[in-house]
Amino acid sequence: MCFSANASFIAGAALTVAGVVSVSQVRKPAHLIFACMPLFFAIQQICEGFVWTSLTNPDFASWHEPSKYAFLVFAQVIWPFFIPLSILSIEPSPKKRKIILYFLFIGIACSLILCYRLFFLQASAQIDGCHIAYKIGWSKIMLAITGTLYLTAIVISPFFSSWKNAVILAAVNVLSLVTTEVFYEAYLVSVWCFFAAAQSVLVVLVMRDIKKRINHVKELESEQEKLQ
Repeated sequence: MCFSANASFIAGAALTVAGVVSVSQVRKPAHLIFACMPLFFAIQQICEGFVWTSLTNPDFASWHEPSKYAFLVFAQVIWPFFIPLSILSIEPSPKKRKIILYFLFIGIACSLILCYRLFFLQASAQIDGCHIAYKIGWSKIMLAITGTLYLTAIVISPFFSSWKNAVILAAVNVLSLVTTEVFYEAYLVSVWCFFAAAQSVLVVLVMRDIKKRINHVKELESEQEKLQ
């Protein structure tokens, strides 16, 4: 989380609970990908908690590089392909699945480019006021290209979901992005990830809806069998 180590660890603990609840709603193995989203955000927030700790407590200085890169791997490499993949995993409409698949390809391309960037260029993390500023060298052209790919894969793909609460999640994500750009532009990576982590609690609602739909279908099938 973007405010303190304690806040990051508390957020990680809360998201872990949300993740456990979300996973408990799973009725099909494929849906586990989407249901695990809060758990992945929990890990990311805990990693940033250790980034804070390594920057404020000399005794934990050796934790800085591992925690910093673990956080950035989630932010820069995992989320671009994981978000469209998770949306694809719960999509029941064949037509929409084909559309979301294109976003997955875009996300994979973005993840590969940003993975190259993270591996070959130096990344830094410094406390600036109440936030952590992450910086990685990159040309303006590449920033524009990867930024476009990143936002396309993460922000737009959920809008094609057939699940109402998934679309609401996408809308809230857009609102949080705009808020971050306006008020916390210099800390985009840290602050937007916090907002996204908080929003991932909505995953529980999506999984609840899916569970209800599956149970309803099973009830209908059971009634049909009895009539036969």
